[in-house]
Amino acid sequence: MKKLLLLISLSLSLVIVGCAKNISPNVYKSSQVGAANDAVPGVIVSKRVVTVDGNSGAGGLAGTMAGAAGGAAIGGSVEANIIAAIGGAVVGGLVGNAIDKSVNKQQAIEYIVRLNSGSMVSVVQALDNQLDVNQRVLVLYGSMTRLVADHTYASASSSSSKVTKQKKKAA
Repeated sequence: MKKLLLLISLSLSLVIVGCAKNISPNVYKSSQVGAANDAVPGVIVSKRVVTVDGNSGAGGLAGTMAGAAGGAAIGGSVEANIIAAIGGAVVGGLVGNAIDKSVNKQQAIEYIVRLNSGSMVSVVQALDNQLDVNQRVLVLYGSMTRLVADHTYASASSSSSKVTKQKKKAA
């Protein structure tokens, strides 16, 4: 019975750990591949580090089930088993929820972007691929909004400056 409880607890712990949401702008779900997204140019006007609370609730549920099973297995009279199961469920739920909350908490960056239209949007994404204030970006609207560096602006600017230089040489 103890081995069964240990196996259940380990299985539930793996479920809790696997629940953290991926908030990276570099990761796409297979269903997003091939889908067209609107790309709107803008400039980052500010950014700040924020905490993303991804508590899924799975930890509390898993802890409740494991605690109830563990409490019921203590043995003794039926009344003692019931009381132990209830106590185990409460304690297990609290512990499971605390683990879930700590495992699924992550740091991210909130960017405020002024779009070329003049309106402003806020986008929160993972710490990887950090962007800078005053950097030109594209806001990609889709099932998950993302920010990416706008390399089209740099190439458009350098192309127009080359054309200007060529016109000056020709004159």
